[in-house]
Amino acid sequence: MESESSTEAKVTAVERALESIQQADSQYGLSLLASTLAHEIRNPLQSIRLQIDAAKRGGSPQMALQSISDSITRLESVVHRVQQLSQRYELQPESVNLKELVESALSAFQYWFSAAGVIVRTHTAWEGEPLVRCDRELVQQVLLNLLMNAIQAMPRGGEITLELSEELDNALIQIEDTGVGMNAEQLAKVGTPFFTTKANGNGLGLSFCKTIAALHGGGLEISSKQQEGTRVVLRLAKVLPEMNREEDTYVS
Repeated sequence: MESESSTEAKVTAVERALESIQQADSQYGLSLLASTLAHEIRNPLQSIRLQIDAAKRGGSPQMALQSISDSITRLESVVHRVQQLSQRYELQPESVNLKELVESALSAFQYWFSAAGVIVRTHTAWEGEPLVRCDRELVQQVLLNLLMNAIQAMPRGGEITLELSEELDNALIQIEDTGVGMNAEQLAKVGTPFFTTKANGNGLGLSFCKTIAALHGGGLEISSKQQEGTRVVLRLAKVLPEMNREEDTYVS
């Protein structure tokens, strides 16, 4: 039979182990926060820099100022989201015209498309106005992330095909590029936090996109072939799932 002192020693060891786990978890959380902030802030800052450079080279100052203003608005939104990090994502649903939202996202990347030699083709297959109830800011951030991924997958230029359609109670936004694509192993891991195929990536962008799609009663479907390109389908429920008031989150 174990002595009382031996039992106490084991209990103490377990407590220390739990403290170590909690400390490690806290460090992981801080690392995740830092990486997420870097990811969400970098894109608007790069857009601002490019617009300033374009204006210096004789581009339209008015267009540059509008794009810079849009990027600053996105940065302000990031700061606001950081203030709410102690809570889960709280959707702010409103009636949104998806075609207009897509056009807004494409407009934000006009300079990028031109600089990267990317041609964009769009198609809408929707009866009537493509209206859904969603969080405008979060869904737009998802579109911006997906478009940025498509551009970065085509370092020598290429083509992006964006299609907006409906399927029963779901809205579908498909973004297909002619970039480098991914092999089966990479495709199986894509969307996992911290997994990335980019030299300077952090693997959080698609993870964020999957989370937001799920909160909207949908998902993110990705298919890809090396040297042929990647297709991403963002699926959103036309009407948001009911809200769980106790947990302040949306549930399906």
